[in-house]
Amino acid sequence: MTRNPILKVLSLIRAHRVQALLMGGQACVFYGAAEFSRDTDLAILASSENLARLKKAVGDLQAQVIAMPPFEAKYLRKGHAIYFRSDTREYRK
Repeated sequence: MTRNPILKVLSLIRAHRVQALLMGGQACVFYGAAEFSRDTDLAILASSENLARLKKAVGDLQAQVIAMPPFEAKYLRKGHAIYFRSDTREYRK
């Protein structure tokens, strides 16, 4: 089990071979900065195959969409963000 919730997200993204770029506060933390962040910001390649892999990873996280637009490629290609929430308390032991 991965105890750090951010590492859990990243390990599932990697396990599902999602093409993504880590951004924001967690990217800073990953590279050694002292910034604290509890979310994970990813830029996702909006191809059909990649989004299918992402949906599987999100399912494994038991994450749910918490803001609109719908989780569809046409919105991602327009530059919209899709927000998910996953209860990762089980990984904070």
